[in-house]
Amino acid sequence: MIHYQISCKNPNSQFIQIRLVLSLTQENPVVLQLPAWRAGRYQLANYAQNIRGFRIQDEKGNHIPFEKITKDRWIFESLHAGKYQIDYEYWAGKMDAGSAWADDEQVYVNLVNCCFEVFGKSEEEVSLTLDLPQFPMQISTLNPAGSSRWEAKNFQMLADSTVLAAKNLTHWEYAAGATQFHIWVHGEIHFDENLFIDRFRAFSQRLIRDFGEFPESVYHFIFQLLPYPHYHGVEHRRGTVITFGPAESLNDSDQMEELLGISCHELYHAWNVCRIRPAELLPYDFSKETYTKTGLILEGVTTYMGDLYLLKSGVYDLATYLKHFEKIISRESANFGWKNYTILESSFDLWLDGYIQGIPDRKVNIYTRGALLAFCLDILLLKHANSLAEVMRNMWKDFGKPFVGYEFKDFETAIFGSFPDQEEIRSFFSDFVFGYQDLYPTLNALLSEIGIELEGTLGEDWLLHQLGIRTSPEGVVLQLHPEAKAISVLMKNDRIVNWPVEKNLQSDLLELQIDRNGRFIELSLEKENGDFFLVYRLNLKEINPLTEKWKA
Repeated sequence: MIHYQISCKNPNSQFIQIRLVLSLTQENPVVLQLPAWRAGRYQLANYAQNIRGFRIQDEKGNHIPFEKITKDRWIFESLHAGKYQIDYEYWAGKMDAGSAWADDEQVYVNLVNCCFEVFGKSEEEVSLTLDLPQFPMQISTLNPAGSSRWEAKNFQMLADSTVLAAKNLTHWEYAAGATQFHIWVHGEIHFDENLFIDRFRAFSQRLIRDFGEFPESVYHFIFQLLPYPHYHGVEHRRGTVITFGPAESLNDSDQMEELLGISCHELYHAWNVCRIRPAELLPYDFSKETYTKTGLILEGVTTYMGDLYLLKSGVYDLATYLKHFEKIISRESANFGWKNYTILESSFDLWLDGYIQGIPDRKVNIYTRGALLAFCLDILLLKHANSLAEVMRNMWKDFGKPFVGYEFKDFETAIFGSFPDQEEIRSFFSDFVFGYQDLYPTLNALLSEIGIELEGTLGEDWLLHQLGIRTSPEGVVLQLHPEAKAISVLMKNDRIVNWPVEKNLQSDLLELQIDRNGRFIELSLEKENGDFFLVYRLNLKEINPLTEKWKA
């Protein structure tokens, strides 16, 4: 068995001390690989930059030489059989749902950040001990094995797990199906406990009902409720970590809806991603980029279903659901990346620029674009006596439960089988999944099928809506509509000096004074009465039989 121990001599330094003990039976090169990324975020994190003081010694205390052969891979020679001790420090100085944090109140670690995969021993059992007596409240998504001790059956399980040791933790629990759900809260609580648990039980039960079972017998919701604005969640097989703030804002219903939304989203991942996983990600290779084109399924379906199950379970009413779906529609409407990159291409390039703004209109957002595509697929399926929920239940049976990887074509096959005449669904995939067509006319038509009107309106910002110029409150050009005349005159990051710009009805030209990278220039922009960057509203016109099927 491989042994890890985590301690923290000085929490204020934010360095944790980690000891890895290996029992080696023969003389061999030993390769230690630190993960370069984590599950759920397809971007190199380069955790090795947080390591210092790396040392190796044998059981007699002799120092063992080692060599670093890549940015996150070490190698040493085991000169004889016996135990070898690897000591190092890790900087736990980033608070989000996928990182590590230490301070005077807690030590919180996502183990993928700082634990090595030992080549040749990846399937060996691992034990983890916390030597943190100053933080007596200790939890983990690993299997408990005694006081301050947990075990993982292999490295993949270790890397999928979280530990939290704190001076104070709030603990609630509830049962749904055959699973015991634990809620752990670090931080201030400004909401009603019983209502919170009832809502979690409701969406958990509904998800379990539709999938038929929950993948695990125990599941942990770990909340870091922070005193400053924050919003992040990361999925694990046996739990999720969610960071949210400010904590006191959760006495507001809108903020609580956001927390419920991310919680249901992450719980959906317990099936979709944690178990229903594309072949290229099974198992995870954390040493390098692993490319996938399945972002539509991984995050698009999950984003759509996460909110939909709050409606299906009665946690949201229809008006609340539509309010949140409006936000997705509005965010996606401001992005014209669909003209240049499909969702499959954008998924493949997550490693390149998936989590940054990037250059204008290069790619689509797999979360928002994917959610709109998932909604459209759901309505198309419902019209043919099926649903996206049923498709995902079948994906669970065929791939998630046996834990075998799927190909994108398997998702297509699961959908296409519901259509006697496949021309409509094949055209949809050709235009919007593999192609570069505008989704909004089709989205509008499918919303109308369930009695909902998609209304595009113009707001008071005439520069934005009539001229296609999105600006900051200080007059800096943030975005230009690709079909607006302004794109031939202005540049992104131009600062409008004569700000705010007054609307002169007597002239067909708009005179602008511009600071362009330190150069002062005067420009004349021809006015136009465009309808750019519409503000979208969802209006419920009727509840028809298809509406009832969709939200039931």
